[in-house]
Amino acid sequence: MNNRTKKKVIIGGLTAALLLSGGTLVSMAAHQKKSGQADATPVALKFDEKKVLKEDEKYSIKDFDFDIDPETFQITLRSKDHAFTFAGNEGATVANVKKSKDAISWDYPDKGIQVKVTKKDDHLEVEMTPQSDEVEEIDFPKIQGDTYYLPIGEGKSIPADNASWQSYFQENDTLDLNESFSMSFLSAVQDNTAATVVMEDNFNKELAEDTTTPTIDFQLKTSLNRFNRKDSQKYDIYLSDNDPVAVAKLYQKNRIENDQFTSLADKAKTTPEVSKLIGAPHIYFWQSRILTADEVKWQKLQKEDHQKLYQHVGDLLEQYSEDGRDEFDNAITALNNGEAYKYEKNTILTGLNTVLAYPDFYNAEVFPTLDKKDQEYLKKTKEDMPTEKRFAINKQLLKVELKDSTVALDQWGQSTSSDVIKDMKDSGINNSWIGLANWNEGLINPQFVQTAKKDGYLIGPYDSYQSIHETPSIDWNTAGFKNNTNVYNNKTIMKPSGEYVSGFLGKGRKVNQTLIGDEWQYRLKQTTSKEVPFNTWFLDTDAAGEIYNDFNPEHPTSMDEDVQARLKRADGLAKKGLVIGTETGNDYFNQGMVFAHGLETPVIAWSDPDMRENKESPYYVGGYAALGDGIPERYSKQVPVKDEYKATTIDPVYSLPLYKLVYNESVITTHHWEWDSYKIQDEVQNRRLKEYLYNVPPLVHLDAATWNERKQDLITNSKNWEAFQTSAINQEMTDFNYLTEDKLVQETNYGKDLSVIANFSDQAQTVNGETLQPHTALITNHGKQTVIENQ
Repeated sequence: MNNRTKKKVIIGGLTAALLLSGGTLVSMAAHQKKSGQADATPVALKFDEKKVLKEDEKYSIKDFDFDIDPETFQITLRSKDHAFTFAGNEGATVANVKKSKDAISWDYPDKGIQVKVTKKDDHLEVEMTPQSDEVEEIDFPKIQGDTYYLPIGEGKSIPADNASWQSYFQENDTLDLNESFSMSFLSAVQDNTAATVVMEDNFNKELAEDTTTPTIDFQLKTSLNRFNRKDSQKYDIYLSDNDPVAVAKLYQKNRIENDQFTSLADKAKTTPEVSKLIGAPHIYFWQSRILTADEVKWQKLQKEDHQKLYQHVGDLLEQYSEDGRDEFDNAITALNNGEAYKYEKNTILTGLNTVLAYPDFYNAEVFPTLDKKDQEYLKKTKEDMPTEKRFAINKQLLKVELKDSTVALDQWGQSTSSDVIKDMKDSGINNSWIGLANWNEGLINPQFVQTAKKDGYLIGPYDSYQSIHETPSIDWNTAGFKNNTNVYNNKTIMKPSGEYVSGFLGKGRKVNQTLIGDEWQYRLKQTTSKEVPFNTWFLDTDAAGEIYNDFNPEHPTSMDEDVQARLKRADGLAKKGLVIGTETGNDYFNQGMVFAHGLETPVIAWSDPDMRENKESPYYVGGYAALGDGIPERYSKQVPVKDEYKATTIDPVYSLPLYKLVYNESVITTHHWEWDSYKIQDEVQNRRLKEYLYNVPPLVHLDAATWNERKQDLITNSKNWEAFQTSAINQEMTDFNYLTEDKLVQETNYGKDLSVIANFSDQAQTVNGETLQPHTALITNHGKQTVIENQ
């Protein structure tokens, strides 16, 4: 869900992150010498594909027989001690039935579908091929079980008779698998046997739940269109013990064998700085202004005559800003009358910072001292996106006009940005991923970006290529493209009806990714430089399932072509040395991403008015606007989760590490930015336990104030986290177990010598002779034990 772009990206505005300044970089060598802190030794990533495949083989039941009724398509697989039956449909006419020892084929003449079923070494392969252009849908398989293991997010164990999950599927009776499933399989359990259906992909597929039955059961539906009607749909069915580990490992084997698995070790060969992500907390850093309240000498500002400047700023706000100029003008009046208090100062600073991003900030009457060279530069680049050079000029113009009413220009914003990074490094946080909500936030403060990189951190902006606006907005710059009119009119996605697919929040249109192949190069050229050395890049939505068939007759495009264009862009960025992240982490994008945000904790209850609209509700998650220079409530306010959503989102009883059992050595996944590690009231410790249990890095929102507030907790946890992930990342997650009947004590294993036991219960538990206190975790690494205590 592309709600990242719901944040305004106004420089100096209410919800922009990290407005930072340029200036001379303080010597990091001196800063590290002073602290005695050296860069962390890079982790040497490795992956033994042959070993993994050999281990995965043991999970499949190979010695099985199968029975099929072609008329109903009921299938039964059985071995000596295991059996599983796929329910059939209503009887249909069949023709051309052909049987051999390990295969059977037939036609459905009325449906226009040909079927072939073949027993392979370790699975049953079902191949269904449309024979007519009239075929619109393939319904297979129909699957019923006592329990389901589904890749919803990280993974869920779903009892067929569970009331919470029945309610979930009543509200979501049809799931679009592109967006709902992180991997391309579904698995069900009957007695002691699991059957896992692996699909080539989730494209054009929906999972429908029969809400008329007393328990949960499913029908997979594949819709056919001009792009896939001539293709065979293949389903590989594996039989195993009732064990989610077996389910995940058989899927992993399938992905590796089909060249759909790329390890972190291989990704690091293209982008060596991948190693800086190991042991790193993921931090969205917020500083909405380059010029902050503490850097303004308000009495001097009141005495100086800046009316031309204030008039100019008001005019720009009226022209470009949704909020307009009224608040700013009123605040200036209050300042002139000696009545500027916290609210008025906040409004003035918001206005001054905001307009630094505007292309016509320079005005000869307001700023008469600008030299001709810089004047020519600003004229030449007026219609282009802001660059570091433009921001440097605009900041200098503002400083000259404000005179000694502010501190020196090279001090603007640094105490709440660069100084925080230095303190993090000095405190022992060796690696960190620093995310900015917009590239302008780095361009306006090169010193901050340089400091983060010098300290060995990854730092980079959010970017999106999904939506385009007919008239580009300065406040939403990722929705503006090079040659914007041409892209909007000729390169956007159309539905079969001829309507265009709307952009995020219903604004604008969605862009055909195959037609903007050079856009990333254009943006990169405008936003990265020696002065602004970004080394990571976040691609919104690319792995979130928002992929499309484009039925525009001028450029018909399939979902597969859409994905390949996204992967090509990610590869280009990676070859430029940027560590690539994206939203959610659905595995069709496995080759394109190193990390993903949103798989472990998704966006919760997007449409619940108590959480999204009713500001008086205790569940209201907060707005996107920050009234001051801090983190918006949407990301900082702690709120509880309604009981009705707990089972389907955060309850450990229903959670499974399916994704990590497959991709622990391939993709680093964590929470959605809307639900950081501290966001859920009374669940901070439980989520921390799960972070260690599943090898999920903490994700937090920070500004200077929040760093000071949570500093000790972040430092202590980061030291434990770095040691843990450095060991866990180069090993397979080999096992997962419930250690108590209530499933509240769980264990994961990484390789042979690393394990995590988490006690989510309210009682002390004795495990293997060790007493584990409530809501604590025990890490055992080569015999050394570390307790993650309840804070």
